[in-house]
Amino acid sequence: MNLSFLALTLILFPALSVAEPADIASGLHLRAQIKARQSTLIASEMNARISELGWHDGERFSTGQTLVSFHCSLEQAQLRKAEATLAKKTNTYEVDQRLATLRSIGALELAVAKAETDEASADVAVAKAVVERCVIKAPFSGKIAEVLARPYQSVKIGDPLLEIHSDKSLEIEFMAPSRALLKLTIGKQFRVTLEETGKSYHAEISRLGGKVDAVSQTIKVYARILDNTDELLPGMSGAIELDTQP
Repeated sequence: MNLSFLALTLILFPALSVAEPADIASGLHLRAQIKARQSTLIASEMNARISELGWHDGERFSTGQTLVSFHCSLEQAQLRKAEATLAKKTNTYEVDQRLATLRSIGALELAVAKAETDEASADVAVAKAVVERCVIKAPFSGKIAEVLARPYQSVKIGDPLLEIHSDKSLEIEFMAPSRALLKLTIGKQFRVTLEETGKSYHAEISRLGGKVDAVSQTIKVYARILDNTDELLPGMSGAIELDTQP
């Protein structure tokens, strides 16, 4: 092998390995989207008919507020029956305890009465858990993103009812080339211009994705919005300019 060519190769390859791509050195111009950090799809936990669902897209709700109610006359009747059975078993057990002190009944009879009382108590707990599913309450404060069911509609377990999100914990999400990873430091600030509002907002990188996509060689980047504004909605998108200068 030509020694001069080998020497030239050894000199050039280290230089190429640390060279920064031109597009990274001059800054990043990427697409970004607004997303809600808290969002969920509310689904039915029982087979029942909806009795109350008066929400509309875009309406606000508070934590603990009722979102959906179901017709549960049968489930409520079963709870009352279980509570009545528990009351009867409890009275029987209390009488048996007094009889046991007088040695009118044996230890086995008392143990059976105690077990029947515990069983009735468990039946009440099960019935209460079923009745609690008759009302779905908001797990957090936010907005209705989409209504997926209607009042008086019969639904099954797992059927979607509402899509909700918190509009107080929005963040920016974008994909950046993995070769720029060293430039994407937590706390680095930039501006994002959204198409829907036509305005620019200050933001800073809050965290990076947990892996690099092997196919596209990109990584997810998340940023929080520094400006105090109520006009942003999940799904809005725009462009960001990220300075990669040291």
